[in-house]
Amino acid sequence: MAAARGAGLPDRAAAARLGRTLGAQGYAQIVTIAVQLGLVPVLLAAWGVRGYGTWLLLSAIPAYLSFSDLGFTFVAKNEMVMAVARGQRDAAVATFQSIFALLCVGAPLLLVASAIAVMCVDLSTLLSLAPGTSAAAPGALLFLIGTVLVYQFFLLVCAGIRAENRPASEAMWAASGRLAEGAAIGGAALAGGGFVAAASAALLTRIVLTIAAYRWLQRRTAWLRLGFAAARRAEIARLWRPAIGYTAMPVAQALLIQGPVLIVGALLGPASVVVLATSRTLARLGTAATNMVNNSVVSEYSALAGAGAARGFDRLVRTQLGATAVIVACYALVVLATAPLALGLLTHGRVAVVQPFFTLLVLGVAAEMLWSALFTPVSATNRHGAVTPIFLAVSGAALLAAVPLIAHLGVSGAALALLAAHGVMIPVTWRGLRRTRA
Repeated sequence: MAAARGAGLPDRAAAARLGRTLGAQGYAQIVTIAVQLGLVPVLLAAWGVRGYGTWLLLSAIPAYLSFSDLGFTFVAKNEMVMAVARGQRDAAVATFQSIFALLCVGAPLLLVASAIAVMCVDLSTLLSLAPGTSAAAPGALLFLIGTVLVYQFFLLVCAGIRAENRPASEAMWAASGRLAEGAAIGGAALAGGGFVAAASAALLTRIVLTIAAYRWLQRRTAWLRLGFAAARRAEIARLWRPAIGYTAMPVAQALLIQGPVLIVGALLGPASVVVLATSRTLARLGTAATNMVNNSVVSEYSALAGAGAARGFDRLVRTQLGATAVIVACYALVVLATAPLALGLLTHGRVAVVQPFFTLLVLGVAAEMLWSALFTPVSATNRHGAVTPIFLAVSGAALLAAVPLIAHLGVSGAALALLAAHGVMIPVTWRGLRRTRA
């Protein structure tokens, strides 16, 4: 980072904004848990076990299109905050409208391609759908795909909301959108609707929310509007590398989350998969706290970097890492002490804590919490291009190493591979942070 042109944002203003953002992130965590848990009994009661299972299969497919913006909306958020902090509103408008133009071209093409694929594929055979659900599956799937594509525009509007460093408002809109969409799906099912009704309700809700969020943005940031006048092909080309670089993150995370499950299932059987999955669910509960902190400071880092406030940037790094260290220490102590009781309650006594597997798993999660905190300021300034490819390579290597480790050490081998992967990322992200601050 260039030498500071100032000490950074006023402490009181920054502290107040961080407090509001932490509160909004807490609300977002509550909403996520409420929607995930609340829809289960509602949809089970409305459609039964087989119907609910079919809905899960259908809704899992469009989830892969959530990467369809190729990371551009995430990068746009950071670029726009940095541009506004530098006093360059025209640059923020160019980024905003360039990504809008990209989505306007890409989303219809993806929708048409998806419609062709849905018509050409026998979903009932491919997904082993329950009898009586095959006729509704294609229509429901297309509505769900449409919802995911509209969500990309919603993310761009959220980038506009964040542009003037309003991360709390962005988090509130995003969480409220998830809540409204979940309520629409549940309401449609309880009203007697089937898959198509629930999927169309989700799409309509997402469209309304996107329009509402944009109208809110217009009232508060009148200079930032959707359109094509400021769109530039050169802007897309400039953002291409950091955007694609960021997309490597969810791909690598998916490898580390799903890969060990598949390997354990193939080598040790379903019973060991249950041990791995339930233990990991318990062990990863602590990541919610560090995610709240990380998500709350991203916009602050972008604003400080855009203003060239190196001292404020460094001060925020020290504050964030100090808070993360405390959270990680408390998390490790609490989860190791309460694991036997908590895992018994979670599984109704069917799964017991396995050692040294569980301790290795906790250490791996702690390492993940540490390096994700180090990665936050790097990604907030779009300087992550040297980190994400390494994470993708490390994830692949960890999966390859997991095969012989699991074969010889059982589930402990899976935990050891995860610990190694996340442990390696600590010095990698530390080096990336030092480059960002240089």
